[in-house]
Amino acid sequence: MGERKYCYKCMEKYDADLHICPNCGYDERTPSNPAYISPGTLLHDRYLVGILLEYNGEGATYAGYDISTDCKVLLREYMPINLCTRVKNKATISVNYNDLAKYKAFMAEYTELNKSLARLRNDSNINPVLDMFAENNTTYTVYEHIDGVKILDFLKENAGELSWDQVTKIFPPLFTTIGRLHNTGIIHRAISPDTVYITKKGELRLSSFCISAVRTANAGLEYELFKGYAAPEQYSASSSSRQGSWTDVYGICALLYRALTGCMPVDSLDRTKHDDLHEPHLLNPQIPQHVSRVIMNGMNLESCNRVQTITELVTTLFEQPAPVRHTGTIPVPSAPPEAKTVQYGENEVPPEYNIRQRPVQKPAYPPPMPPQPQRNYVPPVNNDYDDYRYEKVNTVDKIKIPVIIAILLLAILLIIVVVISNILGVGGNGESSDTLNSGTSVTDNVVSGTTDPSATTLPEDIEMPDLHKRFFELTKDKYQDRFVLDPEYEYNNDYDTDMIFEQDIEAGTMISKGTVVKVKVSKGKEEAQIPDFADCTVSEYKNRLEKAGISDFNYQFIASNGYYGKPNSIIELQVQGKKIYPGDIFSNKEGKKLTVYYIPEDGEMLSTSAVSQTTTATTTSAASTTEPVSTTVSTEPVQTTAPPVTDPPVTQPPVTDPPTTLPPTTEYIPPVTDTPPDDPQFGEW
Repeated sequence: MGERKYCYKCMEKYDADLHICPNCGYDERTPSNPAYISPGTLLHDRYLVGILLEYNGEGATYAGYDISTDCKVLLREYMPINLCTRVKNKATISVNYNDLAKYKAFMAEYTELNKSLARLRNDSNINPVLDMFAENNTTYTVYEHIDGVKILDFLKENAGELSWDQVTKIFPPLFTTIGRLHNTGIIHRAISPDTVYITKKGELRLSSFCISAVRTANAGLEYELFKGYAAPEQYSASSSSRQGSWTDVYGICALLYRALTGCMPVDSLDRTKHDDLHEPHLLNPQIPQHVSRVIMNGMNLESCNRVQTITELVTTLFEQPAPVRHTGTIPVPSAPPEAKTVQYGENEVPPEYNIRQRPVQKPAYPPPMPPQPQRNYVPPVNNDYDDYRYEKVNTVDKIKIPVIIAILLLAILLIIVVVISNILGVGGNGESSDTLNSGTSVTDNVVSGTTDPSATTLPEDIEMPDLHKRFFELTKDKYQDRFVLDPEYEYNNDYDTDMIFEQDIEAGTMISKGTVVKVKVSKGKEEAQIPDFADCTVSEYKNRLEKAGISDFNYQFIASNGYYGKPNSIIELQVQGKKIYPGDIFSNKEGKKLTVYYIPEDGEMLSTSAVSQTTTATTTSAASTTEPVSTTVSTEPVQTTAPPVTDPPVTQPPVTDPPTTLPPTTEYIPPVTDTPPDDPQFGEW
């Protein structure tokens, strides 16, 4: 047999002389996406990279092969496409100059997520993590190859839907797994027919775990939400749209909706405008009515009114309907009926296994009774009962209970009077309540030197984390249930915009829940070099300004129709009416606005007479602008009209943009050292 090679799609070996895999039909000459790793690359001296399977704002997943264990794997590469780029013809990643802090912060979250998943690798309903390592300035995670298909494809092959009996057999283990994930603090946020697989053994397996910023709109990365299965709170990154176990409840109920009805549920964002989602029972009458109601409750648009946990969902989904309770006289038959043997057809389900027809527990039939004459009902004779019921009550017993109630009310009234007098008189210290309150504020929750032991305070059961170099918006949402962040914004040359660089409570200090923590947040650099606008569109120049450190609240774009040139191109820069050039230093701290004039898409060319008139106006205006410009911040409104046509500016020396690649020695990312327990073959971490 001749030399053989791996197919980069199915990872099976075939004859090296062939170009098309005989197993799957993949042509090895198919060009690959240059933004991602080229097939045939060897990672960690062990893993052979195949074709790109899928990608999102967090990274990319490749087909792979573990040469050391001789098995197929899945390779996941952390690569947020809006924060980094691929070095040409290499596997190395180059992080954008101004996005390094975000890149590292999100990578730390990615690493912690996969560490937690590795500890649950014995759960057969989760695609297990086999290995994780650092290379090429990023982190890679190795997952087990899934021997199965997406449940979406499985539904297409099975008439598009499943029966409730089938659901009760294959879904309960998945419910248990999701509950375990929630207990460890992991929220999936993307449960859908595209992320749940069914193996050849008939088991469901959950995959495609990502960090929260990818599963939430406008949270810092390019987001990926599955239409119809994403909860409404995932479409907003505001603190009011809290996510939790109820977010996954929406996803799993939407998946049940699709599996039982064969119809894709209406997207939650569309439902907020016009909710026309039909109950599953109306689309498929075979679905039990109580199951239909539970699914609709799990897909409630208001998260607070939704089923909150998987445990609650399972309890209500599989609970037995209450037996019917009869009232009134039940006729007593003369003899119990004879037991009958019922034969069930192929598609019929015995009552004890049918949730819709739970057997009603009927009372045992009593023996036949002799006929009794008709008479009025008389209660059975019971001496003890009669003695209790007809016992006479003396006068003392009649007034005993009212006296006790009066004493209790008097005691409560005295307590209220004492409390009110203490509040008004402040315990006899001579201070008024206004004087006392003048020295207190919300920030008194911060740990201080001495505290009043008699005061009622929350238990100090929270350890203050280190917020240094964390992004304020992400940190505020992460710890909103523990403490409150009070930001103070300042310009800082050493920290990126929205990054925390100081906190008033040291890390490790025990604080009470709800404590207000004051932090200083960077507004960006104090000064920045104005980038060149040559051959730039408006959107491209906005990106250059942001990368240079000039935030959007420090610049404005104004359209001008009075220029020759290419539409959507930049023509001039001004600060308070004074013309400036690329390479000049712009001060963010002074509060001045950088005005960028550009030619709009529908800009028109000037006629010759208009050009001559504007040239005359230019001479006049040029003479009036020779006076020095004040460096103080002007209170006059910024010029909103296009500047006059002037001679082309003197050519400035080329501006050197900051480097876009990072030195490998200074930006090396250390490998993970937290090895999961009880697995000697886990690999290098």
